[in-house]
Amino acid sequence: MNAVLLAVFFVLAAGLGLCGLAVVDWRTVPPVTGTCALILTLATLGVAVLR
Repeated sequence: MNAVLLAVFFVLAAGLGLCGLAVVDWRTVPPVTGTCALILTLATLGVAVLR
């Protein structure tokens, strides 16, 4: 249960960070979003391999 809450916290923090970045400079959001998607994909692959 704690792992789920931690995961939700990190997703919300990443979402708020992207919203804050969009307020500052909209043009930087697509590259940062792509990088976040790549990191999440690699993390998911790592978890799937370890299980």
